[in-house]
Amino acid sequence: MKKKVLIIDDEELIRLSLKEGLKDFNYEVETAKDGNEAIDKINTFRPDVVLLDMKLKSENGLDIAKNIKHIDEYIEIIIMTAYGDIKTAIKAIKIGAIDYLKKPLDLDEINVSISKAINNQSMKRKIEIYQERESKSIHKFIGEDPIMNDTLKKMDILSKNDSVTVLLRGETGTGKEVVASCIHQNSMRKDSVMLSINCAAIPSQLLESELFGFEKNAFSGANSRKKGLLELAEGGTLFLDELGEIPLDIQAKLLRFLETRKFKRVGGLESIEVDLRVIAATNKNLEEAIEKKEFRQDLYYRLNVVPIVIPPLRQRGYDVLKIAKYFLKIYGNKFGKSFVDFSEKAKDQLMRYDWPGNVRELKNVVERMVILNDGEILEVEHLPIEIQNKSLKRKPIEDIEDFTIEENFSLEDKIVEIEKEYINKALDETDGNHTNASKLLGISRFALKRRMEKYFN
Repeated sequence: MKKKVLIIDDEELIRLSLKEGLKDFNYEVETAKDGNEAIDKINTFRPDVVLLDMKLKSENGLDIAKNIKHIDEYIEIIIMTAYGDIKTAIKAIKIGAIDYLKKPLDLDEINVSISKAINNQSMKRKIEIYQERESKSIHKFIGEDPIMNDTLKKMDILSKNDSVTVLLRGETGTGKEVVASCIHQNSMRKDSVMLSINCAAIPSQLLESELFGFEKNAFSGANSRKKGLLELAEGGTLFLDELGEIPLDIQAKLLRFLETRKFKRVGGLESIEVDLRVIAATNKNLEEAIEKKEFRQDLYYRLNVVPIVIPPLRQRGYDVLKIAKYFLKIYGNKFGKSFVDFSEKAKDQLMRYDWPGNVRELKNVVERMVILNDGEILEVEHLPIEIQNKSLKRKPIEDIEDFTIEENFSLEDKIVEIEKEYINKALDETDGNHTNASKLLGISRFALKRRMEKYFN
């Protein structure tokens, strides 16, 4: 994509000559003769770099530069002047100009300055992306249990198709944001930002302006323009957590954006087009919400093209121990502890527990254990009391009454028999609805279909 340059100068000959010269360097170029026209071009043309004359008849270039930075701090400004002095250069740098060129101008010198400005702009964005990733570096998606095969397969496919909208579904704490981050970081958009918003944590009257931004004077208190997350996530990914909590009127606006990739700021008339991927997540039953008229059916269909269901931790077998050990290493390093593993009894208790808070609960438990204890091995007594007590509700096999193993017993046949009974019961209770039956069983629809083909075909 060509980089955009805006030339602001009150001399027409300079504007035209610079425009034609910079086009030869493969820039997309627009011009403006004064401050008012410049601000209009900033809003519509959205340049990467501005070449700004210091003296525009009755206007001061430094004042225009301040206005430009107020609109978009990422725009790089190069000051041009025939009256060069150190004081003016210092003032220009203080307000955010990246360079200062004296007239008469040399095109090669200007090209070098623009290239430096673009590289500086790119570096700013990369630093922000790096800082965001560092802040989330504690999160890593671990999933090796067979029940995760469908989830991992879809994550891989969607990473390679970075224009497809994604819907993540699963209980609270299953790691939906971590999955979203993995999809983003393995896609072609990985060098651009991923922005996140919890739609349930923001009052409905503020959510619209957070997503779409607003124009100056759009409402009381809007003293300047603000870009929304859709605009700030240009080129990258926007993660909408708790999607099911978005009010119906904002759902309609979001649907229009997903269909057109265009939106208007609150109080704005201009349609803004952006290139980004939307990943949405919810723990809400959207089908029930549609029936209650709390969620738009057309938005559901638009989002549900390639849904990913993340199983709860209690169904993920030995992933519990793998994830626990991962967090043990993370928090051991963070708090300067020397823990290397859990005792066998502690592992057994971790596996017995239901983990209603899923991975988030496990993370918090491991962090607490590391903070409060020392040594190399975390023992069962180091576990929170509530987990020690609750895990006891699951009796070991040898304590189960009337448990016998008959002659010629086959564990595999017994498992098949149990699975068939539960599948039939789930189908009976849901009147044969495969989607609802799979939810009742705690498996994906794909996994249910696979088992039905195996057992009943």
